[in-house]
Amino acid sequence: MFYSRTNRRRFLGMSLGAAMTPSLLSFLSSCAPGKKPAASGGWDGREIKFAHGAGLCNMPLFYSAEKELFAKYGFKGTAALTPMPADVAVQLATGQVEMAVIPFTNAIAAYTQGASFQVVAGSGVEGLVIVAKPEIKSFADLKGKKVATFQADTLDVIVYDYLKKEGMTYDDVEMVYLGDSTELLNAYLAGQVDAVSHIEPYATKAKTQTNGNILGNGVDIYGSGYPDCVLAVRNEIIESEPEMVKDVIRVFFEAQYEIESNFEGAAQATIDKYYKTDMESLLASAQAQPPGVDVRDKRNFMYERAESMKELNYINTDLDDNFVNFSLLEEVIAESPELWERVKVKVTA
Repeated sequence: MFYSRTNRRRFLGMSLGAAMTPSLLSFLSSCAPGKKPAASGGWDGREIKFAHGAGLCNMPLFYSAEKELFAKYGFKGTAALTPMPADVAVQLATGQVEMAVIPFTNAIAAYTQGASFQVVAGSGVEGLVIVAKPEIKSFADLKGKKVATFQADTLDVIVYDYLKKEGMTYDDVEMVYLGDSTELLNAYLAGQVDAVSHIEPYATKAKTQTNGNILGNGVDIYGSGYPDCVLAVRNEIIESEPEMVKDVIRVFFEAQYEIESNFEGAAQATIDKYYKTDMESLLASAQAQPPGVDVRDKRNFMYERAESMKELNYINTDLDDNFVNFSLLEEVIAESPELWERVKVKVTA
């Protein structure tokens, strides 16, 4: 389904606001899987269901689930079914899941409407790519053209930030909002839109299959290592089971190291089930969106993007200081420095 840019307010009301009504919250909470008591000596029998997206920034979760890395700490991690990107925020905000790997902008939109969770770590960095037809060589060439992406997503905000940098606005283009990664890619490949703002590995396929131009990948305006997906956890879990949350962060660090060390093996473990693309495109996109758990120095970056979301009318309140809580990440790094020291993407200052 296509959503025009004029439906921005309506979209937020449907996907987030409606989900936060007391009656629906009660219903969804009753459907959520109940907590299992931990057996003595560990987290045996405990299952954590994660909501998630579809991009490479989710690979630490997907890889951990497929390789059963959580078992080392006595619990099971499951990548729950998440129909569309916008549903990740709804599942987390309403308590259907306890944790989520989610684009931080979607998390901001849900959080400012009263959702009870915090961002505790990163998951994947960079990888937001704007690809256009061969004849479109600059953002100025996008005037009057159709640009497809996900709404309220980091992929949406990056288009806005690029246009703003070029002295343009959303009035200069026609924004088209689609539901899932495959639909978004296919709309561009079929020529239904002129450009697409997409995540990896789909952005690489969009470029190579059409000989298109990359208008931007975020690094030139955001700097290297900017976050996309983050690990968000509901407040009651942070308060009642902080050690378990820290173990999840440890698992993500272990997954990051293994993915960085052998991306082809990680791709083989996750393709088809999680990534609906060919292996060539998946391998080619490896460097464009690497895993990154330690994003402690990107807190201000996320808050700055919240200002862009206000300008887009996605949120109407300031983001408070509790949205990001890296205290458990700090503890993991202090307690298990070997996990942090061996990964490539990390804060070094």
